[in-house]
This record gives sequence, C-alpha cells and structure tokens, in this order.
Amino acid sequence: MSDSSPQISRPSAPHDTTSDEDVFFEPLNGEVHLHPDAHSDGGYACNNAELMKQQRGAIMEVVKGLGKNLLMGNLDLLKVSLPVRIFEPRSYLEKLADPWVFPRFLDAAADAPDPLQRLKWVATYFVAGFHLVFATWRKPFNPILGETWQASLPDGSHIFLEQTSHHPPISAYQLFGPGARYVYNGVSEPTVTYRTSAVSTCSKGARVMRFADGGAVTVDYPVYDLKGILGTGVPRAEISGTARFEDAANGLVLALRFGPLTAESAGGEAALQRSDTLCGIVCRTPDGWSGAPPLDTAALPRPKADAGSGLTGKALRSLSLSGSSKGVDALEAWGYPRGAVPLSACRGNWLSHLDWDGERAWVLAEEERGEWAPEAAPLPSDCRFRRDLAALRGGSADLAAAQVAKELLETLQRQDAKQRKAGRAKA
Repeated sequence: MSDSSPQISRPSAPHDTTSDEDVFFEPLNGEVHLHPDAHSDGGYACNNAELMKQQRGAIMEVVKGLGKNLLMGNLDLLKVSLPVRIFEPRSYLEKLADPWVFPRFLDAAADAPDPLQRLKWVATYFVAGFHLVFATWRKPFNPILGETWQASLPDGSHIFLEQTSHHPPISAYQLFGPGARYVYNGVSEPTVTYRTSAVSTCSKGARVMRFADGGAVTVDYPVYDLKGILGTGVPRAEISGTARFEDAANGLVLALRFGPLTAESAGGEAALQRSDTLCGIVCRTPDGWSGAPPLDTAALPRPKADAGSGLTGKALRSLSLSGSSKGVDALEAWGYPRGAVPLSACRGNWLSHLDWDGERAWVLAEEERGEWAPEAAPLPSDCRFRRDLAALRGGSADLAAAQVAKELLETLQRQDAKQRKAGRAKA
C-alpha cells in the first residue's frame, strides 16, 4: 500500500442504475432510497402476511409446549426442537454466507493505498450485506456435526463451511477471494435469547479478514433482533449494539454503532433518524498509524441518547461539544483506549446507504450482488444430501416426510453425542 491520500472513493460497479429494480425504492430527500421492506418504525419488515400467519401458528405451538421457561426467557432456543414447517429448505451453513456477496468492496480493500482506506472498505463490505441477513424469514436447519457446504461467486470467490461442534453449535468457514488476494475465515457460535415477543441472536467467535500483503482486520458482529414475532402487527428485524473492526498491526479501530442520530448530526436526513441508522468513528491508538490528520471533533456523528448505542449522559454531552477536548475524551465511551485519535467517521443506514467523511461509499439501490453457486461435485457431507432438506424442498406435500427425517437425524445426533462423551470418559 502506498502513502497516498486516505480519502475514500467509490469503486466502479458493473450495474445499470436504470434497471427495473430501482423503481421499487422510495427516495428520501431526493438523495437516498430505503429498502422496499423498510418498516415504518425502523428495521426490516416481514410483509408476507401468509408466511407470518404460518410462522406464528407454529411458534405458538412451541410456546404452549414450553410454558413458563420460555416466557421468563430461561431457555436456550438452540436446543428446542421446532416443527419442520417453520424452516426453509436450507442449512444454517448456506444462510451464513447470504450477506457475503459484494466482493468488489474487498477488491477495493485489497487495492487500498493505506490501512485506513482498507479498514473502511472492509467495514463497507459488511454494512452492504446486513440487509440480506433478514432476506428470508424462515429459520434454516441446524447443521449436523461434520456437515459441509461449498459454493462460489461469479467473480471467482470460493467459500467452504463446516459444522465443527454440536453443543455448543459452531460453524467454521473460509472465504477465498480470486487469486487469494484476501481470505476471510472464522467461526460462528450463535447464542439466541427470547424476551416477550422478540428474539435476539449474537454470533460469538473469532473472525479475521487477511490480505495477501500480510494485512489483517478482525471483525466482531452486532446483535440481530426480531421484534413483534408473536403480535398482530408487521414484525421487523433490527440490528443493535456495536460492530467492531480492528487492524491491530496499525493501531486502527472502528466502532460501528446502531441507532438514530440527533437531528443536528443527521443533517436533516430522515434516513439517519431511524432506528436502522448506523454511525462509526475510526480511531488510531497513541502508537498507531499516523498517515492521516486527526478528524475535527465537530465531524463526529452523535447518536441520540435513547438510540441503544450505549452512549448516554456525560459521554453524549461530551460528543456534542464540537472542537472541545471532551469530544475526544468521550471516545472512551465508544470502547476506544484513552488517547485515541479520531481519523475518519461514517454515517448511514443499513437499509439505504453509507457515507465516509461526506463521500458516498455504498448505495443499496444501485448495488448488484453476486449469487452463490453451490459446488457441482460436493463432498458426501454436503448439506444438500440431508433427507429432511430434500423432503422439504418437495413442498407442502412432503412436510410429514421432512418432519420424520428431521426427528430421525436429531435422534442420531443425540446418540452420537452420547457415544463421544462415553469415549472421552474412557480415555
């Protein structure tokens, strides 16, 4: 990477912005467009009424069977056996790769002239895919221990996933860019909690994006929330908490917060005063990379006090004091170490767009995603060979067969787990 300016610029996209797809996006202030399924209260809405009727009916059956433990939230939902009609005919391994279909941002990261640019492009890659986490409202099947999935994108990217643990459920993956210019590898260990009419999931596990020149960015995910799933209104999906991106070798950290900005910080943009707003600041540690000048604290985004961003009271007031040293001190409330120096800031909405320092880096309505093509000659352990998935792909006529196959596989998993435990005890 060279020492040229860290100012971000959008990479070219092989996409005709006059396509029929664009007519489904409603403009906000004539500049940005919200996703067509954006909920009026914020987040991604499930507008398929028939699907939600089926899902809610199945969920209520489970709720009645589990009783007080579920209502009190004292239950690990990953261990609950659910009726097969609540599922989509895919494995969690397949769904895990849904958001990772915008490789041109990683190409830009691989070509970035400096580590600051690279960190920003890596973050943009993940922001661009957040909406696809909720593109289907059916639950995928839990993978079986040893289950695999292989696929590729049109640009030559390849992905390999494997279920490496049954309890706790852990999925490992490696995504290789063309020519191994970058490799994204890590594990997903999801935790699921239930509260009233909402489900929250957070994926634990180490993840790192590595580049051919030795650079690396670690990634921590935010929390995904499904709200109103048992009510009578339109349910919606939200993202909360913080996503974190770090280049430890260069002392660069980005904390990406989710929730609306203050009206002043939003600059009059309606899309930035919704709950699906996001904002972040890239900081360098005191000994970190110094190839860019400090950012004026007046340019720092300011979340609302009730935005669920984790910033309240004194920290928020400090951030609002433009040009004051308190604006920098308040960065500690974002998780930055004392003495951190802000270098760049972003704001946007994961259902519409992302800006870095006033420059537009991603626009949902203009973006063309890749499509994963499953490996033509996969391993025998590939999830597509599962009997329950095959039966469910046959449609409603095969629901009974899919349920029987699912329960049989669950029984086999429990037996295998018991044998492994007994084997370890003898060792």
